[in-house]
Amino acid sequence: EDASEGVEAAERLRQVIGVLLKCGDDEARDRVCSLARQQLKQVLPEELALVWLSALMQVEPELAVSELEHRLRTVEPGARSEAVKWFSNLFGDRQRGINLRVPAFRPQLLLRLLRLAYRHVRLADDAKHESAYSPDMRDRAEDARSAIVNALLDTKGEEGWAAKTEMANDPLCAHFKDRIIAVNEEHWAQEIDSAALDETEAVALDNAGEAPPSTNEAMFALMNDRLAELDDLLLTDASPREAWATITDERVMRREIARELNNAANGIYKVDQEAVTADEKRTDIRLRSVVSEYEAVIELKLGNRRSARELRDTIKNQLVTKYMAAEHSRSGCLLVTLSHEQRWRHPDTNALIDASGLRSVLHQEARRVEKETGAMVAISVHILDLRPRLPLEKGGKE
Repeated sequence: EDASEGVEAAERLRQVIGVLLKCGDDEARDRVCSLARQQLKQVLPEELALVWLSALMQVEPELAVSELEHRLRTVEPGARSEAVKWFSNLFGDRQRGINLRVPAFRPQLLLRLLRLAYRHVRLADDAKHESAYSPDMRDRAEDARSAIVNALLDTKGEEGWAAKTEMANDPLCAHFKDRIIAVNEEHWAQEIDSAALDETEAVALDNAGEAPPSTNEAMFALMNDRLAELDDLLLTDASPREAWATITDERVMRREIARELNNAANGIYKVDQEAVTADEKRTDIRLRSVVSEYEAVIELKLGNRRSARELRDTIKNQLVTKYMAAEHSRSGCLLVTLSHEQRWRHPDTNALIDASGLRSVLHQEARRVEKETGAMVAISVHILDLRPRLPLEKGGKE
């Protein structure tokens, strides 16, 4: 059988599989999947291997991407390598290319494809056209790479956010990191603004003027908003600043802060002190949505009674590891109170740092832990400044 006959046979097979996948039931799809897996274990002509991998990519993308990774592991990157041909045929044909925007192509799976594409369809090898041209294999492979990028950028939800954050931090995507971050933040804002409300949430919105959180992102935003209101409270005439600054017991401080957070609940969340997690660990304060399981975890520390190292290590070892493992508990904050001027030893350099330096250390650690978890958690650090705002005047008045 010569090359032309092999191509024709592959095309006929492609058409048959296409009909089965388009018109067949679940049993037919399962049969195609089983056949594809069997065939790909054998040594096949390239045309047939492409057909069967394309079929598997449509019914079991996870298995197909693993198969593609396996086949390309020994391929040397090049402008017109075997890998370029695979990407061109699988994803570069606008009419017959694989649809990457189906639920089965989860964000993390698209991220794997993206990394594979950038390793083999390298930017440095891209074709440069100065006038009209007819797209060839290389051009279609570049289109495939772009299609994968755009499909990943358009993903939604927490998994989409996490995959795009990981994408932005990958050196392979350094050339458009800012765009990834901007798109990710824009999509996150749109999802928060456009989240559909059920009847209970709609009633709560009508009564309270704000909707109860029904996503981790919304819970995180709510928590940070309420903590910012604590800062505003400290600036009012009825400020509890002086009274809170005298507190030396974290349990007492927790009750004071929990009371204020409860006063600001507006009917959209409940405050739970010292909740017990599945492994019997006790948290300080939790804000629980009234319409969903989502909650935010607040770990309170009196900063003047702790070392910088202890405060920093609390973020991962206590807040994240112990309290934020559940899918609905991915929002957390380390809340640190400061009642008087103090210096701390930097946990790495041992240099003396002030409150501003402490804040920087804690924020850097929060970002590091977020990245380490693949952005599956959202962590904030809030310094509740109870230090006197102005120096005392003569006569003892502030």
